[in-house]
Amino acid sequence: MNPQFNNLYAPEDTTGGFAADNEETETFELLNAEEEKPEVLDLPKGKEEKDDEEVEDKETGEEEDVDELEEIEKELKGPEEEDINELVTPVRRKEILAKYPKLFKDFPYLEKAYYREQQFTEVFPTIQDAKTSAEKASILDQTERQVMNGDISNVLNAVRETDPNAFYKIADNYLPALRQVDQQAYYHVLGNVIKDTIITMVKEGRNLGEQGTPLTAAANILNQFVFGSQNFTPPTTLSRQSDPQEINREQAYIQQEQQRVYTHFEGVKDDLQTKADNVLKSTIDGHIDPRGTMTDFVKKHAINEAFGNLEDLISKDARFRSLLDKLWEKAFQTGFDKTSTDRIKSAYLSKARTLLPSVIKKARNDALKGRQTEERDTEETAPKKGPITPGRSTSPTSGKFKKASEIPRGMSTLDVLMKD
Repeated sequence: MNPQFNNLYAPEDTTGGFAADNEETETFELLNAEEEKPEVLDLPKGKEEKDDEEVEDKETGEEEDVDELEEIEKELKGPEEEDINELVTPVRRKEILAKYPKLFKDFPYLEKAYYREQQFTEVFPTIQDAKTSAEKASILDQTERQVMNGDISNVLNAVRETDPNAFYKIADNYLPALRQVDQQAYYHVLGNVIKDTIITMVKEGRNLGEQGTPLTAAANILNQFVFGSQNFTPPTTLSRQSDPQEINREQAYIQQEQQRVYTHFEGVKDDLQTKADNVLKSTIDGHIDPRGTMTDFVKKHAINEAFGNLEDLISKDARFRSLLDKLWEKAFQTGFDKTSTDRIKSAYLSKARTLLPSVIKKARNDALKGRQTEERDTEETAPKKGPITPGRSTSPTSGKFKKASEIPRGMSTLDVLMKD
């Protein structure tokens, strides 16, 4: 049972009395407590908001000069790659400030982006260079993981497919290079090769029967000559071999830990998304109909349209998604502490705040235009009444009587109505 509702029930009383007065007072205070107001973003106000309030005075057929949502989508898409690569001559900071003295002060991000772009250009002159480098880095990371796990087959296959002669050079130089790096590993590899040879000689000698006796004896002599013993030891490995049960336990622990982290991540993500969505919907609800001209149905539809457009625009912003990914990486590293999750929520709401004015304006315009169209259709389909002839009553004429004074005394209403 929720602890907040404990005071609604009278506590056990051996005397058969009722709850104490102070407990009753606490109950009413709890019931009368004000609900927590939803968080609402403070949207910027200006000419755009004034235009929103005057939308109702516009004619239904009038269109907006510029679709601001389309402009935002173009901004998120960014310029074409060819246009970016053409910007090879940077403008000096001094020249920018000479024309716009307060630019970097009003927009600090532009100053950081200015210097960051210079540093990026020194490393990657073009966007294609950066993409190629990122692709190679990804391949290198994958190769590193394979090599660290002891698997060089993919590396050898890649070399052989690219340049067979280079692959043969690796084969020729493998053992000398191994000996130069680690003599113990070199002799270990040679020892396993010789042991495989001895095993093959013994098997072949047994298959030949009596004729294979010299071959078997030669295998024993080779083993004694190389390893200095008549006892044969099978091939071994240099790497440490873990107990299979221990490996299974480690794998099970890793899987459980990954599942625990993933479950925690899903819970944190859903909680943040719910809180952010509530803030955004409350903000839209507070700004979508400032003059209260929409019906509940129209307003609900407009809120859903604005919220859907907002989510769509945010999802299309690849640069912002990259920022969120980095923030989530930080959250993983810190165990999803409050500081890291608050940064994610703040970044998401800050991004939404820049898009909300245009999103709300478009949804409001669509809703009001739809309402005006519906009202016009209603007016066109309503029956039209013509002007009333002067001196004529609006009620239907009954029988031949034009005036009440002409009705004979004593005639009933039914007789009057039924009279020809």
